[in-house]
Amino acid sequence: MKKLCLALAFLCLLTSCDISYASPRSRSVEDTFTLLWYVNGSDLESGSAEDDEGGAFSDDLDEVLSALPPNEHFRVALFTGGARDWKTPGFSSEINQAHIIDKDGLTHGPALPDGSIAQPETLSNFIQWGIENLPAKRYGLIFWDHGSGVPIGFGYDELHEPRYMDLTAMSKGLEDGLKGQKLSFIGFDTCLMAAVETASVCARFTDTLVASEELEPFGGWDYAPLMRQLGSNPGTSVEEIGQTITDGYFEARDNAEEMLTLSVIDLTQIKPVVDAVSQLAEGIQNLLEEGGFATIAQARSRVKYYGGVNQSVDMVDLVHLASRLESTHPAEAEKLSAAVRNCVIYNRHTDDAPNSNGLSIYFPYENEGIYENYLELYLQLGFSKPYIQFVRAFSKELRGGVEPLYMSDIQTERLGTRYRAQLPPDILRVQGVMMREEEDGVFSLIGLCDGVEADGTAAAGVPPDTWLTINGAPAFAQFEDGDVLSVLAERNGEKVSILLEKQGDDITLLGSVPEARDGRVPLPTVYPIEEGDTVALLYPMIDTRRTGHEETFFSGEAFVVDQALEIEYAPVEGIYGFLMTDCYDNLLVTDALIPAR
Repeated sequence: MKKLCLALAFLCLLTSCDISYASPRSRSVEDTFTLLWYVNGSDLESGSAEDDEGGAFSDDLDEVLSALPPNEHFRVALFTGGARDWKTPGFSSEINQAHIIDKDGLTHGPALPDGSIAQPETLSNFIQWGIENLPAKRYGLIFWDHGSGVPIGFGYDELHEPRYMDLTAMSKGLEDGLKGQKLSFIGFDTCLMAAVETASVCARFTDTLVASEELEPFGGWDYAPLMRQLGSNPGTSVEEIGQTITDGYFEARDNAEEMLTLSVIDLTQIKPVVDAVSQLAEGIQNLLEEGGFATIAQARSRVKYYGGVNQSVDMVDLVHLASRLESTHPAEAEKLSAAVRNCVIYNRHTDDAPNSNGLSIYFPYENEGIYENYLELYLQLGFSKPYIQFVRAFSKELRGGVEPLYMSDIQTERLGTRYRAQLPPDILRVQGVMMREEEDGVFSLIGLCDGVEADGTAAAGVPPDTWLTINGAPAFAQFEDGDVLSVLAERNGEKVSILLEKQGDDITLLGSVPEARDGRVPLPTVYPIEEGDTVALLYPMIDTRRTGHEETFFSGEAFVVDQALEIEYAPVEGIYGFLMTDCYDNLLVTDALIPAR
């Protein structure tokens, strides 16, 4: 790729100017392009059982059909499968189906061999069908559906097992389908797939990857600008194609509540990134073997992660991770950061997604559902051997230290209006916490507060006079990225996080997102809380009478929403202590005292 073109792209990004492309060159007969669109409809199209939202693919199909190719030089081969229902007539949930989109519109094609979208042969059969029926000089491939990060992979087939396509299966499907031919680009209109592991797999089949580090909102990409660009000039460079996808996505979705990221990655430069990952991994592996688990865990706990509110999938930004390890491995960290910046040729993110540099990596820490159920798949991926070795060793030590939430024997003491507690070793984070004793030996955590001073050996804080309440009940709220608060609750019997945006003294209700199950990322949609909904706030519970202190939640009194939730700060009675997070991501609570008023 031309360095001048890359420099101009970065200059435009840094100066926030509009990007103008070069005038299209004269099109020859050889300038033909076929876009292969691999769509697993899943619940994004079929809708959830509760509210039957769905229709995400149908919306994107409308965008495609709004800008049909003007001639046969550009066409779209479409695969659909894996959904129990399609909102647009003509699509069948009974079969895997092929379709053609050209200057005459949408034509439904034949049934393809039955099977899960996650099976390599399903992908390879479609690729072969598209190349045979819509031959072109160049091909692009877009994966459309859920993405759950590297350990789990792409898709969620509602009809067949396996549900998800991991990177190993994807690699085989691409190899068998392309038979040595290279794609112009591979794109993931999914969540969480702009990862170095994804890039290293795709580098065998294309020189350019377009994907997101973060969750994508329900609407995903805007396909109309891409259709217009390739329709007017099928010979458009891949750099321009990637920029068009990225800019179109941001212009169409920038008013969404979710954070946005999208990057265009030059896969001819991915090997130096993988080599730099390996060198850093060797260094931190040595540190781990020398007893440095707590040092590594502390660095990991402060890295930009992805997956949304309370839904981390342990994918972290690669450059930000390197910056957190500079103090122990400066040369390796700098080499990795430089390699990533040379590899990511175009990168955009919203202001509420800082430290998003275009490439992430899997680093197990917070999501037990993933490293308990999917870690072995990841370890078999064949990615950088030193990094795989490190992940294996780190996760083993991490799992060895996992305990449920429990109350420690650390005493909180009162010094006038301030409260103080000694800290045990390896504590990474301390917050003030308000608790209630529900019954003898059983406590619920009803609120968190900032303003705690901690120096590594002791913590001190002053309880606030008021706490966040929803309809008069205290809300156990946690700050996420930016100004978003999440409150654990049940809405109509389903566990959710209620999202609130705090700007100064003003708090706005954004809605609710469902809980992830089995480590899988939920549909990234914020659902409104409406009049008539039944809501019960949830509180982490500590039962000191049970062996092992089993973690559960205490459910507050349920209420029916009448017009709108009443959200305000109000006095709340309780006992005050400190909530501590250790290097294993365990939560410990000090013995608490009733605040003096």
